[in-house]
Amino acid sequence: MKICTKCGGSRFNSWNRCMDCRNMRAVARAERIKKNGGSHTKHEWETLLSKSPACAVCGREWAQVALRPDPRYKNTWTKGHKTPIYHGGSDDILNIQAECYECNFKKNAGKLKVS
Repeated sequence: MKICTKCGGSRFNSWNRCMDCRNMRAVARAERIKKNGGSHTKHEWETLLSKSPACAVCGREWAQVALRPDPRYKNTWTKGHKTPIYHGGSDDILNIQAECYECNFKKNAGKLKVS
């Protein structure tokens, strides 16, 4: 039986990632979002997305972005926070932008880019 070296858990998903660690990260993120404040509605997100024909980071149009490798996901776009939740950014629609999944996944919340 495989044991996680970080938390000692033994539940792993099909990508060989510890589910207990994943759940702890999800709880920590939810607490950060609550602490940082802000929220947005589904309608606000859909309006923002409809006004975004391309990724806010790389500028590629959605049709130019390769389909996501995981077939559960049908879209190439994701919600991206301009100021990461990890660095005190809110979940308000003013802090959200439409990004391709590739740009969003390349981000590292631990390092804030200065532009």
